Amino acid sequence: MAQPLPRSTNSGKAATDTSSKTPTAIWGVDSNTAGGGVWAQTSAKKDKLNELLTDLNGEGIDTGKLGMESLDLAANPEQKLDLEFADGLKCLAKFIDKGISAGSFEDVTRDDTHHYSIIQAMQSTSQKTKEVTQQLCHMIQAASSKDSEWARPKFEATMNEAVRILSLALPQDPSLKKPTAGNLDMNNSLCYIRDFITVKSQSGDDHLSEQLSTSDMEPQLQTEMEVLQQITTIAFGTSIHIYKIFMLRALANTLLQNWDQLISITSGDIDRAAVNHDGTSVIPSQRDTVNAQSIQQLFTAYESSACAQFVESWWNLLDADGDGLIDQEEMNTVVDLAMKPVHMALKEMVDLSLEVCPARRVGLVKGMNPWFLGGDNVTLLAGDDSSQLSSTSTSKLSWRNRRSELAARKLLTKTFAATLIRHFRDQVETPHRLRCIYAWAEKAHQDNKIDSILVDASEEWGAASSIVGRKRYVELEPKISYQEFRDVQKKHFPQLDSIGEEIMMSFKEDLWVLQGKGRQNAELRRDCFLFLAAVSLIDVGICLL
Repeated sequence: MAQPLPRSTNSGKAATDTSSKTPTAIWGVDSNTAGGGVWAQTSAKKDKLNELLTDLNGEGIDTGKLGMESLDLAANPEQKLDLEFADGLKCLAKFIDKGISAGSFEDVTRDDTHHYSIIQAMQSTSQKTKEVTQQLCHMIQAASSKDSEWARPKFEATMNEAVRILSLALPQDPSLKKPTAGNLDMNNSLCYIRDFITVKSQSGDDHLSEQLSTSDMEPQLQTEMEVLQQITTIAFGTSIHIYKIFMLRALANTLLQNWDQLISITSGDIDRAAVNHDGTSVIPSQRDTVNAQSIQQLFTAYESSACAQFVESWWNLLDADGDGLIDQEEMNTVVDLAMKPVHMALKEMVDLSLEVCPARRVGLVKGMNPWFLGGDNVTLLAGDDSSQLSSTSTSKLSWRNRRSELAARKLLTKTFAATLIRHFRDQVETPHRLRCIYAWAEKAHQDNKIDSILVDASEEWGAASSIVGRKRYVELEPKISYQEFRDVQKKHFPQLDSIGEEIMMSFKEDLWVLQGKGRQNAELRRDCFLFLAAVSLIDVGICLL
């Protein structure tokens, strides 16, 4: 994946020597670039998935067309519900990562279907999220127009108010310590998360899957299919609104939790300021305020822009002097902060989705086999009585079904929590990619060279400065602009442009691995049992002789 290391024509010189006539980027030396090596990324998960595909080929399944998606064919009905759950969230995250609004999924309801309480409830939720978003924008705009710079009290008060406003459009946080099995809320759009599927158009763009043509069906069945299609489409648009509200609230919480990182001044900036410092005052290590306009632009980016704009908005917020340049340390902070709201929002989406709809059919009242859990029962659409089944009483579930439902939910939440921790840190190798991006970028600052300066050390070391000297030697790395970062990031870190989709795809891969290991372990136990049974029969036969 990496570019080849630039070499000098003279073999006696170091490999990093370059010609003075053609300036090039400074290359970082690490385990992947030292000695001209290339980035050969390895992954134990990818190796396991390839092993599972090989097992499917051995069973006669052609995996050439579908690739990794062929693993869906080996899943049992319960496992397919988990895979469809991951697919639905991935579809939702893909549209939001691209900055697609929910407007194209809202005006699709026919006049003769407005009497359905499900559709009316989801449209009411969408309208409420719009009102809350507008209220948030007006609040932040009014606060930023009054004060262009926010000190910590003003900043925390504004962010706490943002969290309060956004929470008005969201249901109560699910009880994760003592979850309730069997909850069902058909009026919530996330109840239909497993029906969200994207398909490729002829132009190559992704769009929400539509039902097959219903012209040759019976009138009653045709009506049911059309209503199902409309419910799914409206649920998708409403889910986009809910996801964005979760992401905006997570953004406000991220800002609250990282005040120190927003106002910190890097050691490089302090050393640069010390060169021109008159020595009459101490150079601060932190700023006192943050720019209100940058925070407003940050909320606008997460509300209506594509995922690629998140990093740029954080970049402008941490660039306090407004020159467009930040240090490598700040660049790492920008990327880390840009991903945090997406991680927090997806976790809340998973928790809420499992709260409003069971993970297994055993979590429903006996006899229910609804279409949104892989069943074929659409009688819930027969009239306006769906609200009677919107909440399943746990007393109607047997202890075994309740335990099975809670175990399935625990498996999904535990797997997803592990995916959030491991994916970008270990599997994508974000720290290493950021080091490479900084090293390979053609930085115009300091002519892309390390600047050496002498800084007065008498104030820092006091009397010791008379022994070690009044000056200390400092090497300053060049700063990097967003466009320089972006030019390299698009090629070597494209996952940053689709954070949500990347996480959900990794979540599905983790489910594939988990399910595949279960199949392999079941086969191993079966083979061991047959072997021991055969040996036992042989021993019995020998004893009878």
